[in-house]
Amino acid sequence: MAVPWMSLDSTPGQRVFRRPLGITEASFYWDNVFNSTADTVMHVHLRTTQSNDRGIHSRPNVMRSWISVKRRVPLIAAEVQEHESGLHFILREEAVMDLRPDDVTFKEVDSFHHAECFINDVMDERRLLSSRLLARAYILRRTDKSDQFHVVVIIAHCITDALSTSTLLRMFFDTLSSQIEPPYISLCERVHMFQPLENRLCYGNLPLVKGRWRRALGYALRTVWNSKFKGGHTLPGAFRESTRHTPAKSRIYASGFSREATSVILSNCRRNGITMNTAYYVLSQVALARVLCRRYLIGQISEEEWEYRKRQPMHILGALNLRPYQDKDWFESGGSGDVGVNFSPFLYTLPFMPLGEMSKNDTIRLELVDGAPDFPALMSFDRFLLRCANVKAQAKKVFNHPRFVDTCTSGLHNHVVSKREIALKWLEMGDAVSSEDNHPSSSAQSLNPIITQSGSTLGNMDAMIPLDYPLPPEQYLSPLCSTPHPHRAGYPTWSPPPAAFEDAKTPRLHIEYWRTHLHVQPTELYLAASSVNQQLEYFTFYDQRVFSKEIVREWVHELKDATLWYLGQPHGDKTTIRSNL
Repeated sequence: MAVPWMSLDSTPGQRVFRRPLGITEASFYWDNVFNSTADTVMHVHLRTTQSNDRGIHSRPNVMRSWISVKRRVPLIAAEVQEHESGLHFILREEAVMDLRPDDVTFKEVDSFHHAECFINDVMDERRLLSSRLLARAYILRRTDKSDQFHVVVIIAHCITDALSTSTLLRMFFDTLSSQIEPPYISLCERVHMFQPLENRLCYGNLPLVKGRWRRALGYALRTVWNSKFKGGHTLPGAFRESTRHTPAKSRIYASGFSREATSVILSNCRRNGITMNTAYYVLSQVALARVLCRRYLIGQISEEEWEYRKRQPMHILGALNLRPYQDKDWFESGGSGDVGVNFSPFLYTLPFMPLGEMSKNDTIRLELVDGAPDFPALMSFDRFLLRCANVKAQAKKVFNHPRFVDTCTSGLHNHVVSKREIALKWLEMGDAVSSEDNHPSSSAQSLNPIITQSGSTLGNMDAMIPLDYPLPPEQYLSPLCSTPHPHRAGYPTWSPPPAAFEDAKTPRLHIEYWRTHLHVQPTELYLAASSVNQQLEYFTFYDQRVFSKEIVREWVHELKDATLWYLGQPHGDKTTIRSNL
């Protein structure tokens, strides 16, 4: 049963709507309050392609375009209010139709490096969003190159996920570079399209009592499921008693493959009947095994810790896209790409790390490559395929469960309570929060269960964030395309005038580079993979208070080498391939 938006004021031009946050939204809201945890920062470097188009990043055009985006996806203009009855979204028509003081900020930078420094400052400073400002944009004009500029969009996770963030960017850039504006869906109609995830899942017209029974059953199943996840281990790090209650210091490390290597890797995935999403979990596990073996062999890991790690499973927190399981009409009419939180976390478990002969502790006869046993000595190619099949079977078991939807959306209430307590305590402490150096160290084992890593593959992003704008009419996400598409949100059915097609013939804006920056959870090690411009790339977001840059870099390099050994060559050939680092 959907919770409708309630109208608090129906005066034209001053309409106000309100609805409660769903459980998933509330969970991320308290994350966001905890000094930006889970906020997403998108950095996009753009270039105008026509010499007479310098006005694309002019103040009037940018302001016009951001207002247009808010009118198409008004949830980004909402605010959150705390009431005794819980958290509520408040959406004011004035906030949608006009620019607020901090909606868009203009700055100047004198180089790409200067823009990157700005991003680092954003990641390290106190939060630039608030309960009254859930999304904002910075326009960084280049003083050294007048045809280039940077767009930095900061958005709270309580109103977005990866799919909807790409929609917002695509819509903004298409509007910036277009001279003809498609019509809008009225706010009174559009607002009701933004429902909580939990209330739009496929319950059909179930009576209220039966819906509650199914949610209770889902909660019971999830509780049993979660009870199975015990133990685990991750990269060596500096864990302290205060770590869980100290906002993370987020950092990113990224490394990719050439187009040629990417083509071979993806072809071998298809040839062996696996996906990159299942493969990269196993690849990251054998990469971690090499990092740990290397440290154990030089005495940086004690015998006691080594024996513990040898016996532990590895828990990986992935994400399940729940958009296809929601209301079919909503999904087909743009819901697949609309703004909102529409996924559920899911824990995969891999067995103990692959050690091969290393598991016998007979290190004398080991053949080492760069200080650790090579990949085939730790895990054969056949074993690699077997573990990939294990990951696939776990996902299939969840998707095929008759109570899949109920299980995914239940059991988050305790997370909301816990995150609220942490956020409010942190706010209460304010500047009095002491340095972590004053808190004693603790073992990662005290976390129990220990999540090895989180994250998932994002697939081919070239279609979701095209590089050239305005989008050509034949592009299925273009507002000029006559064929409806589930990913195209915020545009009504219309008949574009001939001038609109003429306007879209000439690309005027090109994306030179884009990067996602994520404010991670404390202790989080977030590994993602995507293909951009036909090149596979791994990028890791991590809490630098816990994990050092050196160990994350080493792990990602081992991951690349593992990818090349298992998927970058034909098997039967035992030649080791190393990444060009």
